Amino acid sequence: MGEGKLTADQRQEALAQRVAELSGEGWRVETLMDFQAILVKGHRPNHVLHLLLSVATFGVWLLFWPAVAMDGGEERVVLTVDETGAIRLR
Repeated sequence: MGEGKLTADQRQEALAQRVAELSGEGWRVETLMDFQAILVKGHRPNHVLHLLLSVATFGVWLLFWPAVAMDGGEERVVLTVDETGAIRLR
C-alpha cells in the first residue's frame, strides 16, 4: 500500500469516530456506507398540525405558517473519508 494511504478498515474507523462525535452534537445518521455518511439534524415541520391550527384560528395561523415552515426543517450533511483519512463535510 502506498505511503500515507489508509486501509479500508482504518478509513471506516475514522468515519465512525467522526460520526460518533457529530452524534453527540445532535446529528443523527440517515445513511451509513463504507466511506460516506449522511447525517441529518432538526425536524420537518408538521404541516398537518399547522393546517389544524389554521382551521382552529379561522385562518389567522396562515400568517405564521410560512415563516415556521421556512425557519424549521432539516439540515443534511455528507461526510466522506478519502484514502489518506481526511474527512470532508459538505
